[in-house]
Amino acid sequence: MGLQSSGAISLNDIAGEFGGSTPHSLNEYYRGGGLVTTNNTNVPTSGTINIGDFYGAADLITETASNNQTNIVLSNVFGSNWGANTAKRYHVPSGVNLGGTNTHAVHANSGMGGTLEILVNGTITGYGGQGGNGDNGGTQGGSGFGVFCNNDADPGQPGTNGGNAIRIDVGNVTVTNTGTISGGGGGGGGGGGGACDRVALGLFSSVHPGGHGGNGGSGQGWNQARNNGRTNGTAGASASVMGSTVFPDVDNSGGDGGNGGFLGQNGSNGGNGGNSNGPHTFYNGASGGSGGAAGAAISGSHTLSNSGTINGST
Repeated sequence: MGLQSSGAISLNDIAGEFGGSTPHSLNEYYRGGGLVTTNNTNVPTSGTINIGDFYGAADLITETASNNQTNIVLSNVFGSNWGANTAKRYHVPSGVNLGGTNTHAVHANSGMGGTLEILVNGTITGYGGQGGNGDNGGTQGGSGFGVFCNNDADPGQPGTNGGNAIRIDVGNVTVTNTGTISGGGGGGGGGGGGACDRVALGLFSSVHPGGHGGNGGSGQGWNQARNNGRTNGTAGASASVMGSTVFPDVDNSGGDGGNGGFLGQNGSNGGNGGNSNGPHTFYNGASGGSGGAAGAAISGSHTLSNSGTINGST
């Protein structure tokens, strides 16, 4: 918890904070000598040392984030201190924004010793998922008088998942948040392809190919806006026999693309493609792709103290 910044301070107080062997001596407590951590810059590394040098000293290693850093791995940030059996703090100051581009914005990975506090006064945001592609509608087979429908409408592709803001793979971690921590929104699913529709009049027939599904929208995330999916995909073609349009009300358009999710929210599923309703084909349009899951604000084992804003699961 650290030593007081004024008033009476004793060698026993210093030993209570930093440990050491009895009988205690100030010469045990040079900075960087094995007991006193390097964050205590008022404590000398050699030479004359006084009790007053230890006002405000704490057995705590602190690293501070810089604005616009991405994909941060804390073992890299703390270096050789990551495995040390001592208290550590990773501080994200007010006005500092961290993000993920293809992985977790901040990752407390394995191999840590001691304890860790992630102190967030700024903003940490996971990456947004990508929308799934809409897919093809049913197509025409054959030619001339022998045309027919292929029942080959394709389902829409799923949206990808949003990224976590903070991933924790170690124990003894506390997250203290007065800022904003947000998982990325999931991408919307792609729309399914519309069914092919066939109509006939005597010897003549015509095929009404299905429309292509609309693409899903991207999820909100680090440096990425949330987008709605493309509405209705593309319309199916009109069917005609001998120059006359037949069943013009057929709605076998591709399905809507699903909307991307806001921060900490899932993407929407893509819509199903339209069905055929002519007298000779009764195909269903293909299903839409599933929306991507939201990234977590914080994943893994931790203790949370929150008075800020959190978007997503913890």
